[in-house]
Amino acid sequence: MNEFSAPNATKHAQIIEAAVSEFLEKGFPAASMDRISARAEVSKRTLYKYFESKENLFRSIVVELSNRFAEVLEIRYEKGRDIREQLTDLAWAEGRILMSLDVIRMSRMIVSETLRNPTLAAQAQGKLDKTGIFIAMLKDAAEDGQLRIDDPERAGQEFIGLIKARAFWPMVFVGDVLSQEEMAATIENSVEMMLSRYGVAAE
Repeated sequence: MNEFSAPNATKHAQIIEAAVSEFLEKGFPAASMDRISARAEVSKRTLYKYFESKENLFRSIVVELSNRFAEVLEIRYEKGRDIREQLTDLAWAEGRILMSLDVIRMSRMIVSETLRNPTLAAQAQGKLDKTGIFIAMLKDAAEDGQLRIDDPERAGQEFIGLIKARAFWPMVFVGDVLSQEEMAATIENSVEMMLSRYGVAAE
């Protein structure tokens, strides 16, 4: 049994959830480890066993959020397969994660704190930015002749930006998530815009 196997995994999850609520309500500087332990219904000894400080707890939340996007990291371009299907699959790998209220809550907490702390911002950005997967997909598709892209980095930023403009940033501020139908429409529109701009048929 490892450190985070049941029942310890439950305590770990309780602490993360409690910390997100505390940071959202009080802000990072005013957050209290005592209140976090009370919210999580664990002893302070247990809390410090997992997280030695608020800073360590914050970094762990960033890692937890990053781990939620593991499915995106597994997406790779498949030579010769229809590019619309591949772009749709990649967009859904991102979109499914953004339909989780827990992800939006953690993201809101991280965004609010990183705006006040450039150091935390740099650390969080490095762990949470999955744009490289989108860039790699578009670059490989261009090399395979399915897209015509001079600047894959810019195109990758545009693609993920189209999704987040509807499915992430507004949700961070309103504290909600898109429905399945809304996400499907967002993904369909985003893929269509990319193919209209970069598709071989478009030229």
